[in-house]
Amino acid sequence: MPCRSPLPRPLIGVVGLIALAPFPGGTRLAAQDSAHVVVVATTDVHGRAMHWDYETDREAPWGLTRAATAIDSLRRLYPDRVVLVDAGDLIQGNPFAAYFAIVEPVDPHPIVDALNALGYDAAALGNHEFNFGVDVLTRALAGATYAIVSGNVYGLPRDSVAYQRVVVVERGGVRVGIAGFTTPGVMVWDRANVRGRVLVRPIVPEVAPSLARLSEERAELKVAVVHSGLGGGSSYDTAGVGEENVAVRLAVLPDRPHLVVVGHSHRRIADSVINGVHFVQPEAWARSLAVAHVSLVRENTPRAGPGPWRVTRIRGEQVPLAEVPPHPGVVRRLEQAHERVRVWAGSALGTVDEEWNARYARAEDTPVVDFVNEIQRRVSGAQLSATAAFNTQAVFAPGAVRLRDVAALYPYENTLKAVRIDGATLARFLEKSATYYYQFPGDGRIVNESIPGYNFDIVSGVSYAIDLSRAPGSRIVQLTYEGRLIEPTDTFTLALNNYRQGGGGGYDMLPGLPVVYDSDVSIRDLLVDAIRRAGTLRPADYFKESWRIIPPEAAVRAREAFEPRR
Repeated sequence: MPCRSPLPRPLIGVVGLIALAPFPGGTRLAAQDSAHVVVVATTDVHGRAMHWDYETDREAPWGLTRAATAIDSLRRLYPDRVVLVDAGDLIQGNPFAAYFAIVEPVDPHPIVDALNALGYDAAALGNHEFNFGVDVLTRALAGATYAIVSGNVYGLPRDSVAYQRVVVVERGGVRVGIAGFTTPGVMVWDRANVRGRVLVRPIVPEVAPSLARLSEERAELKVAVVHSGLGGGSSYDTAGVGEENVAVRLAVLPDRPHLVVVGHSHRRIADSVINGVHFVQPEAWARSLAVAHVSLVRENTPRAGPGPWRVTRIRGEQVPLAEVPPHPGVVRRLEQAHERVRVWAGSALGTVDEEWNARYARAEDTPVVDFVNEIQRRVSGAQLSATAAFNTQAVFAPGAVRLRDVAALYPYENTLKAVRIDGATLARFLEKSATYYYQFPGDGRIVNESIPGYNFDIVSGVSYAIDLSRAPGSRIVQLTYEGRLIEPTDTFTLALNNYRQGGGGGYDMLPGLPVVYDSDVSIRDLLVDAIRRAGTLRPADYFKESWRIIPPEAAVRAREAFEPRR
């Protein structure tokens, strides 16, 4: 009779490779002088508790429900050896998250409850945890059965650490210490939500006290869970705030962790070693798990007996989740919440008679982006408006426009502001946006992939061309308002979201501008209300061509960059 594998068939190839790979001491795990700990991590889940895309209403290759199956298999392979952590950005990012934050808050919060079901040991806070305000976050975390570790998040007015600095868990006799940290960009992006209640301090100065606490608690394996990119520049003015992406700095401190789980940057790090410190980062949206195998030994002395464990080797792996079947038990636990969100996301708001598509919205002016800008302008009373085409897959198809279509078009919890801006600063703003493209002709590339698409802003209310034959910083030409060339001293009011107004994305020319309109209402909610009031959306009510790419050959290449891949 053939021997049946205890693993679900799709996991035989992924988890099995990890299980059977050579590992120091693998044949001596039961010996007293060797141990094996398996650290498993997720990050930037952004509401993907279920294996479902609520914006298209279909099954998706991600989700904690898929992760649960892989985690269960790892625990079967390595009983009492698995430590499970998350590096933040959990309760915001898709319709499922938005529904349980603003429509129907329930206890326990379904996403937090999913982590409970999976048996997480600890989670750090991400910056997006604060998007709905401190009260929503506090209520959500009240139901957590795992530790919240963020040693640089302070509660005001007492100015004391708001969550645990560290937690220590024991696996296979090894004391595993976990410290957590959160990017201080919260103080820029969500300062209105945290003002007077929370202070997120710079990460690096807070690492030493947290790791010292781990030493005091006799942690033998030290793990830092950091919602901060590995390195690189910050997307805001760091003066008085602290740097955004500093995880790599933990490798050069006198007291270093053995392992760092990185979050925030939505990148993938299988196993990077810097100054002896291992860095791992799973893919966002629970598309993969980061798995770090840690080998430890200890010296036995005749008089003193067993000594402390000492890390001898770490090996990082990634477990992709796209083909992993969802865990039936976790699916059942979330099923009712899932169905409520599907019904909500599918509710019809209005109609369109023709397709409004965002596919080419970063290459040419389109009605669907002008719709966002026009609503921002009308609500704020501003002369001009700026927004990005956040999702080039967003589309309003002929027929009903549903809430999920608006969520695809505008996925963030941004609020609306307006500032007073002069002509010179407006030109700088547009020049910054234009760096999204390379100079043309060049080496064949046209889109600068190092710049996220959400940092390419489109301004309505003026007319301008982006001349890609020119070097960055001198590309904005024919900048006019109502047919007249804009002078540096001209002034306008400009509607934009709170992230951009705070300098997010490296737009350091914006934060100091006078604010003339400030609302705490979500821009997505403003769009929903506008569609309901209009009933039927017509391009003529919103679309007015305001920008283009030149020369024509560059415009063609830019459009080609967004053609469907075959």
